[in-house]
Amino acid sequence: MGETRGHHVGESTNREAGVLLDELLASLLDDFEHWHQRGEELLQACPDEVMPSEERQRMEDRLQDSKKAIAATRVLVAGSTEPMAVSMKVMTPWHGLVTEVWALAAKVGSSRSPQAPS
Repeated sequence: MGETRGHHVGESTNREAGVLLDELLASLLDDFEHWHQRGEELLQACPDEVMPSEERQRMEDRLQDSKKAIAATRVLVAGSTEPMAVSMKVMTPWHGLVTEVWALAAKVGSSRSPQAPS
């Protein structure tokens, strides 16, 4: 009887851990999507003196490819009957793009703010 109860508790703990993993992964994917979308918006408003158009196009292409990969990951996670994790190897390029978006936001913001007198 103790084994059955212990096994039941273990299943409950595993289920709770799986739910937590799914929630954390969903939140992380939401963040990546948010910043990728923000990056696309920044690129549309980005002046040539901040980033040349060819470079903007390359970054936009990478953002779009990354968004497709994130969407595919969501589909895989949603279709799985077991909790899933995403490897750091997969997420590293997404995080790298987010970092680039933050840097671009700073550059675009600096280009819009009035220059201090010299």
